[in-house]
Amino acid sequence: MITKKGQLIKTRLISTDPVLVYFQLNNEHCLIARHGLNFFADAVPGMTITVSGDYNKRGQFVAREYCVLGKTRLMIDFDLSLYPSRRKGRDFHASK
Repeated sequence: MITKKGQLIKTRLISTDPVLVYFQLNNEHCLIARHGLNFFADAVPGMTITVSGDYNKRGQFVAREYCVLGKTRLMIDFDLSLYPSRRKGRDFHASK
């Protein structure tokens, strides 16, 4: 299995049944089928990712595993949420 690391340039959902996601990693065209929707939700262009996979008969790199280095898009959205944490700003001992 080949491992590649780089910056994600663009992502595109090609097919929904079965799920197939196209992405460009350091000017190399790649596909991901397994965990495609998770990848589409986690990674956005500009993030640094690591992918492992092999080349198919057509010479396209097909990723089997991926890892987002740093925070994923879901983590960033949660941090930027308008709603405060339930525990922030409360003093539980003041009511006693």
